[in-house]
Amino acid sequence: MKWFALLLSSFFPLFAFCGHGQDISKLTLSASAAILKPADELQMKIGVITFGLTAEEALQENSSKMRATIANLEMAGLTSEDYETSQFSIKPTYTPYPQNPPPDWRQSINGYEVMNSILIHTGNLEMAGKIIDLANKAGANSITDIMFCLRSSRDHWNEVLAAAGANAVSDARAIAEATGVRLVRVLSISLNHTQMRSPQLNLACFAKAPGMGSAPPIEAGDVTIEASVTIVYEIE
Repeated sequence: MKWFALLLSSFFPLFAFCGHGQDISKLTLSASAAILKPADELQMKIGVITFGLTAEEALQENSSKMRATIANLEMAGLTSEDYETSQFSIKPTYTPYPQNPPPDWRQSINGYEVMNSILIHTGNLEMAGKIIDLANKAGANSITDIMFCLRSSRDHWNEVLAAAGANAVSDARAIAEATGVRLVRVLSISLNHTQMRSPQLNLACFAKAPGMGSAPPIEAGDVTIEASVTIVYEIE
């Protein structure tokens, strides 16, 4: 069983004492915290890019490969709820610009490109390598944005915010004790930032390699959630 890891630390705490004339004296500092949670969702984009002299030719080949890709993924256990169309486009391709073109040279359409991709989002994290292998065998040639994330990251924001606030209070008490001042009351608290970082692996323009017959090993990691706060105390 993987245990949750909790990192409570103040990253480069910023603090300052202020006291001018009739103004009250203040202590201002910033503190951060980070927590680690095991990923519970796999996301990736599976795409098929085809070219043809006509749009119909490129579309026919693309549709055939995409149907085969989806069929392979569904046989592996994915359902229609685990994926959705992410991008679809048909666009012309043009003759490359020559090195020394004649004065009357004009670029012209020399074919068409069709791009069709689906976004996969599933809780079956262990299927990452199998999905890549099956999609590749079916003709998918664009596998990108592989990410292990949290299905509902909002559920963990309170935890990391509380940890950042606790770090700020702890730092304030330590500074006050070390400098011989007394914390009177909190004047303000502000949230500087929150951030979530997910393990990612990018296999852009993944192409079938000769002899490739097994799923690549891909392991899910932990998602890092961070928060930083600034707190202002009145001191005496």
